[in-house]
Amino acid sequence: MELSKLIYKRADIQNVDIMLEIIHRCMKEVNYIDYNESEFQKYLGTFTANWLKNIIETRHYYEVWYNNKIIACGGVSRDYSQEKQSYFTAIFVNPDYRGKGIGRDLVHHLELDEWCLDSNLIEIPSSKSSHKFYNKLGYEYRTFPPVFNKNDGSTIMYKYKKV
Repeated sequence: MELSKLIYKRADIQNVDIMLEIIHRCMKEVNYIDYNESEFQKYLGTFTANWLKNIIETRHYYEVWYNNKIIACGGVSRDYSQEKQSYFTAIFVNPDYRGKGIGRDLVHHLELDEWCLDSNLIEIPSSKSSHKFYNKLGYEYRTFPPVFNKNDGSTIMYKYKKV
């Protein structure tokens, strides 16, 4: 697979079902092993069409295309109550394409989003399944060992940008 052939587009609401399928597959094929059944069902239930539509409408959310097919998605949000800070949102790669560098490429693409470029700090709520991946990309743990929130199963990781 050639990463140079990946195409990044701002997400289109018309593609919500495709992106939700990727998200649900990731949850069912990757994330489920890290949570008990009750936690898993609770977290899976938060990934709805209305949730994703809201993200697309209010944040910088991207589709990753390869060979005319969406294979990943993820976004950046900004909280203007926090000075110069941005957050990654719902980063998922189709399980058929895991281990090919797409997640790393997507994170680097998100770091070049205008909201991240204007930030001194980037945070990401990371799942039990992905925190080691983000750590390899230079993101640090807010608490170590990581503590995972009972409401959404995530731990906060961050990276200060070099000024």
